[in-house]
Amino acid sequence: MQKLSVKRVLIDVDGTMTDSPADFCMGKSPLLHLVELVMEQDGLSSEAAEQKIRSCGNMEIQCLSEFLPMLGVDPVQYFEAVKEDLARHITIPEDTVYFLKAMRERGISVCAATTNSRFMTLAKLAVGGLADISGSPYIAAYHAGCEFGDPAGKFSEHYFPNILKHHGFDPETTMMIGDEPEHDLYPALKAGIRYGVIIDRRQREDRVQRGGGIFVRNLGFVNEII
Repeated sequence: MQKLSVKRVLIDVDGTMTDSPADFCMGKSPLLHLVELVMEQDGLSSEAAEQKIRSCGNMEIQCLSEFLPMLGVDPVQYFEAVKEDLARHITIPEDTVYFLKAMRERGISVCAATTNSRFMTLAKLAVGGLADISGSPYIAAYHAGCEFGDPAGKFSEHYFPNILKHHGFDPETTMMIGDEPEHDLYPALKAGIRYGVIIDRRQREDRVQRGGGIFVRNLGFVNEII
């Protein structure tokens, strides 16, 4: 296969950089973790703690971590609670580690393009030692679903066009990698992004082209073609 001219990679988080059972669910939701911290800190009931959290902003378009200063909650304490919960349910596959390190060595910019906020992306990557609360040396930018204030987030038809427009990315040298064609591949291609990759770690073929995209069994094969 001819090498692809890629200078920037947009990459999903769940099911792409992480792996988990099909019925994955955290032991406690991020909201419940925060509710418990506010209950303990302020001596409130669960209902009062949740009401206090919701009064900080719009949870439809804001990340809970944005409310921490208003709540007086220690960000590290919240981060560790979420990370420890995630660590019981998700893993960071070896091919993710290999791919991110290879992109960094080659000077190819990798940006998260995900429903996850920056905070949640870091918490998930931290499970594999690829990040901490301050950031990740492997991720250049974080394009969360809430970045543009659209309640539909990443699932909005404007999500990928907005990334290209607001950040001046050249679609001809940009690649989107995800695990769901309907949310990662087709919307990216429709927005003009030239290259789309879907990872399916359970497929038999190492690499196959279909539907306008490239389907790979692990991220190592992406490194081979760019």
